[in-house]
Amino acid sequence: HRLARELDANGISGDLVECGVFMGGSASILGAAMVRSAQPRRLWLFDSFQGLPRPTAADGPAAPALEGDIVGDEQRVRKLLDSVGVPSAQVQIVRGWFNETFPDALLGRIALLHIDADWYESVKLCLDRFYDQLEPGGVVILDDYYDWPGCKMALDDFCETRGLSIELRGGGDEPVYFLKPE
Repeated sequence: HRLARELDANGISGDLVECGVFMGGSASILGAAMVRSAQPRRLWLFDSFQGLPRPTAADGPAAPALEGDIVGDEQRVRKLLDSVGVPSAQVQIVRGWFNETFPDALLGRIALLHIDADWYESVKLCLDRFYDQLEPGGVVILDDYYDWPGCKMALDDFCETRGLSIELRGGGDEPVYFLKPE
C-alpha cells in the first residue's frame, strides 16, 4: 500500500499488476490504493488458481513437495475486492498458467509489478514479460526473494542478461523491491 501511494505522490502512471494472487490479500491492498489514486489505473491479477506449478532444481530441495499446493480461490478474491470497494470494471483477473496467459494479456504501461510466484521459471517469466512495460520509477516487488533460491536466481539472471544495476530495498518484515531506473 505504501509503495502504491508513493507512486501516486511521484506522479508515476500505469496499472497495478500482481502475479500470484492466492486468496487476494495483496490484491485487496493494491485495489484499495488504486481506488484512492488520482491516476487512472487498472488492477491486473494473474493466477493459475490451480496451485503452484512444477518447480525446477533451481528452486531448492524443499520445492517439489509444494507442487500443486497453495491453491487460490477466484470467487473469494472477487468478494474480497468487492468488500474493500474496488470496482469490478477496474479489475482484470486472468486465470491460467503464466506461460499460457501472458502472451494474450493486453496491458499498457505498468506502475507496480508485484511478483509472488515463488519459482525460478515463474518469476523469470514475469520479469521477462512485464519489465519493459514498467514506467521508469515504477516498482517491482519480489515476495519470495529471501524465501526461495529460484526467485533470487531469476532476478539475478534477469539483471545480468539486461545489464541492469538495481538497488534492492526492503527485506526483514517486508518483501524485497526495487525501482526501475529512470
